[in-house]
Amino acid sequence: MNFANLSRDIALHIELNNAIRKYIISLMDGSSSSDDESSIPRPMFNRAYTGQQYVANLLSGHPLHSYDCFRLPSEAFHQLKELLVSRGLLQDTMYMLADEQLAIFLRGIAYAQTYRQLCEFFQHSLETVSRYFKIVLRAIVSLSDELIEFPTTEVECHPFLRSNTQFYPFFQNAIGAIDGIHIPAVVSKRLHNRYRNKKGSTSQNVMAAVSFDRQFVYVGSGWEGCATDMRVLQWAMEEGGFKVPVGKYFLVDYGYANTDKLIAPFRGYRYHFSDYHAETSCRYSIKQELYNHRHSQLRNVVKMTFGIWKERFKVLTHMPQFPLTIQADIVLACAVLHNFIGRYHGHDMYFNMLQTEMHHNSDHDLGDVQVNDEDLDMYGRIGERIQGDSLRHSIMTNLWEAHATSQRRRSI
Repeated sequence: MNFANLSRDIALHIELNNAIRKYIISLMDGSSSSDDESSIPRPMFNRAYTGQQYVANLLSGHPLHSYDCFRLPSEAFHQLKELLVSRGLLQDTMYMLADEQLAIFLRGIAYAQTYRQLCEFFQHSLETVSRYFKIVLRAIVSLSDELIEFPTTEVECHPFLRSNTQFYPFFQNAIGAIDGIHIPAVVSKRLHNRYRNKKGSTSQNVMAAVSFDRQFVYVGSGWEGCATDMRVLQWAMEEGGFKVPVGKYFLVDYGYANTDKLIAPFRGYRYHFSDYHAETSCRYSIKQELYNHRHSQLRNVVKMTFGIWKERFKVLTHMPQFPLTIQADIVLACAVLHNFIGRYHGHDMYFNMLQTEMHHNSDHDLGDVQVNDEDLDMYGRIGERIQGDSLRHSIMTNLWEAHATSQRRRSI
């Protein structure tokens, strides 16, 4: 027996079997390419149309398509882009036009999408998407001083108040309402205790002041979820540049101290808007109830504003995993965009939504904060609290007298 020939035949048989096996595997994989060809890297993003082509087609198409994708009309998109470009905050680059840069950011906050989801949508790498997202974020935040304007001493009585006899002249010096809103926060385990709110979830406590035309006039973001509303406001007044004009005041809820600059409701009496919803419940047995009802009706503007805010930007209810500084800046950027749209595109469908149509109209906060009177006494000077009590009593008395006069006229 020729063992050399036998060994050669066995080797050829094994080689043939291996070749057949590879061929079968390649057929099962849908590819018959050689080993050299399979080692060539394939592009990850190879969609037939690019992100820029998609954005261009979207903005030139039906107006509702822009709403569906970016949560704002196409004309607002173009105006915002031109504003950012004219200020030198945004510019076309070799790799991406300003249109697509803005689209990446707006899509991200409208649908709370992660960087990887945006990569797939716009067909760009993770590094490219994250870089331009941050560029646009910084650009929009830089407009905050211009678009989030705090009222001055010269501010006149708001037309909404002046035209309504239920509120004028009693609240003629009110310039808006203040409240805290909890925005979900994604934090590391070591920060959970600091950012855990009273419902057990992690959030940032954002202080917002709004005018009666649903515009933000102040936003303080980034505070830990465990911080009380009054603590955030105290920081804003001492270090955050929040200065109430002389002779003016904001309407606040039970979680704040009553001063000459912050007018709160009377504790221990009906207050919430829903408490007076039924017609039979609008009968007031005591003057504090009438005051609380009018106060609640006016302060409802902050609930409406928060509702519009959350309806438009899903990121405010489902924050992706970003660094904490980015999360705080996103909240501020959403406020800037809200004011921009409200100021220049008041016909926007979100601004004209009924409160009953909103999914987030009643869950903007975590409920009334139970704060003891002794705790609130720590905030505000004694003189400010005394003046606040006097002002509130005066408003209540005048409201009750006007209400009694109206009742007498009806009975005649």
